[in-house]
Amino acid sequence: MRNVDLTGTLYLGYPILATSEDPISLDGLLLCIEHGIVVFDFLQPDVGPLFDHAVPERQEDLYNAVYQKLLSFKGLRAGRGQLAVSITVLTIAPPGSNEPNTTSFDNLLEQVANLAPIAPEKLRMVNAVIQRTVSMKPSRKRANLRRADSRGATIKRIEAEIANLDRWQNQAAIESPDAPQRIRGLAGSGKTIVLALKAAYWHAQHPEWRIAVTFHTRSLYQQFRELIRRFCFEQQQSEPDWSRLKVLHSWGSASFPGFYSEIAVANAFEPRNLSFAKEHHGYEGAFDGVCKELVASLGAKDDVAAMYDAVLIDEAQDLPQSFFELAYLVTAEPRRIVWAYDELQTLTPQSMATPSILFGADRQGRPRVPGLPAEGDGPRRDIILPICYRNTPWALSIAHALGFGIYRQGGLVQFFDDAELWTDIGYEVVSGQIAHGQQVVLRRGPRSYPDYFPQLLTPEDAFTTHVFASHEEQADWVADAIVRNLEQDELEHADILIILADPLKAKKDAVQVMRALDERRLSAHLAGVTSSVDELFTDESIAISGIYRAKGNEAPMVYVLNSEYGVSRFELIRRRNTLFTAITRSRAWVRLCGTGPQMAELQAEVDQVVANQYRLSFTVPTTEQLDLLRKIHRDMGRDERARVKRGEAGLAELVEMLERGDLSPEQVSPELRERAAKFLLNLDGP
Repeated sequence: MRNVDLTGTLYLGYPILATSEDPISLDGLLLCIEHGIVVFDFLQPDVGPLFDHAVPERQEDLYNAVYQKLLSFKGLRAGRGQLAVSITVLTIAPPGSNEPNTTSFDNLLEQVANLAPIAPEKLRMVNAVIQRTVSMKPSRKRANLRRADSRGATIKRIEAEIANLDRWQNQAAIESPDAPQRIRGLAGSGKTIVLALKAAYWHAQHPEWRIAVTFHTRSLYQQFRELIRRFCFEQQQSEPDWSRLKVLHSWGSASFPGFYSEIAVANAFEPRNLSFAKEHHGYEGAFDGVCKELVASLGAKDDVAAMYDAVLIDEAQDLPQSFFELAYLVTAEPRRIVWAYDELQTLTPQSMATPSILFGADRQGRPRVPGLPAEGDGPRRDIILPICYRNTPWALSIAHALGFGIYRQGGLVQFFDDAELWTDIGYEVVSGQIAHGQQVVLRRGPRSYPDYFPQLLTPEDAFTTHVFASHEEQADWVADAIVRNLEQDELEHADILIILADPLKAKKDAVQVMRALDERRLSAHLAGVTSSVDELFTDESIAISGIYRAKGNEAPMVYVLNSEYGVSRFELIRRRNTLFTAITRSRAWVRLCGTGPQMAELQAEVDQVVANQYRLSFTVPTTEQLDLLRKIHRDMGRDERARVKRGEAGLAELVEMLERGDLSPEQVSPELRERAAKFLLNLDGP
């Protein structure tokens, strides 16, 4: 059979279409501009001779299933009960078969070549229906818009565009190896939607499977439930069997079952709550500690009963390595575990471990998952989503610049373990090369973001920074800006998200902002405190959130307050990741706000990105420099912070004695002077 070039998509074993009887899974579906819509039905070699009417009946069932599916979309109709596109069903018989109404692989191209083409815009609509993305369109109609140039009208156009999965998302959702699979992507690249669609697809294809979908941020619970429900209704015309397809928070609580707590209960292990975990493992190591306890308990057993046939993990960057060991132990062979993450969205300083470390080792010390093989003929096990649909290329470039400290006066804060990951996530090299010790200049590639961003937005408006003298002045400015958003820009309350950068002071800082909004007769709520822990947005109220509640969510207009939190001498990896995560919650506009000289430093970094036309210029650190960055900017425990403060106090007292003349420099030992000069005078390092 000769090779031909076609423009479109070939689906195998997908989609599953609802019918009046049972769901139908298509053996093959070709959607291409040159030959339209072609359904393939493969007769199995081990099936005996069929009745004369059997093949036509099979073809009719397949035709009707696709026909009814496409007819549900208004844009594909041509009058009452008629489609504007044609559908062809071809039954392919095994070699040597004489079944009537079939064709062979040898004659397949000839059969397809005679079919009529389809208009590109119609093909796009068909793909939207087949990929289940029609149901992803926004539920809000925005019917009260008066101006075509308002921000509300702009976001409505953007929302209408985000209805189709791209080919990377589509492959990630459909390709399902019988083995662990990793999905990496930027914030807004569609990881959550891909996992929800994959879960719904597996549930429709294998209703007997026990499937768990789990995540770190509790406010993702309703989002996952709604997405999965929509996708299942389109595949099966019925509610998911929630006893088989479970949406579970990673930890859970006494009143809210989670992945960890459900496993603990099933294995007669008393699940630990947060109070116990903090007391025995510390605040930072709380969840890791309780997961390790449970892993040790399960590991002591000769045989751990499998609880799930498939596990899908979102926000994997925020979960401890022990959690993945736990998932491995309770997932049936062949260990269908899918984990999705964005390296920089982690709110801890640890990098994402490789698969060989992530899932632990067996009793012989061998990695349970040695690695992910290179791309072959089967479903891929390592998928990268390179296009960012949520964030503008300008905001994303600034977020990466701040997250890594590209233009920070003191140098880089952190860096990818694999420098080549820059090109994987959509950057292109302008000059230099991505190699240790080499200077390189990067920019967002033109194919790394959708066309509607430069068409509908400007970089000057998409991202702005604001330095205030006080937090009160900041709160008043934000409140006035939100009044304009609602009254002039035609945005809705749920289009606006205020994120408080410092997680430890979020409750206290929210009071001042809520007071300023109340003075302007605007309602506001602090997510998870004065509103439900499972929902971020509510009608007619402005959402205010700390970074932990905001993760996994998004809004067109995002105000990041107290951003000076990202400028500190200590624990910069966590703080810079917080800024990155906050900025990347925005689907259109970011307002980065803060107070004092530290915010002015942060503004200078942003100004440098803008001056360089949103390009990132830096020297790729060597392995040794990367290790040093991790050491310098790591998180510190309470005792370590106390030692640093004592050391600073001692040094300050020594300097004051020298300044007062109570101590002569000659009285300081030469050895101590030399050691101090070695570090304090060499300030050009990271």
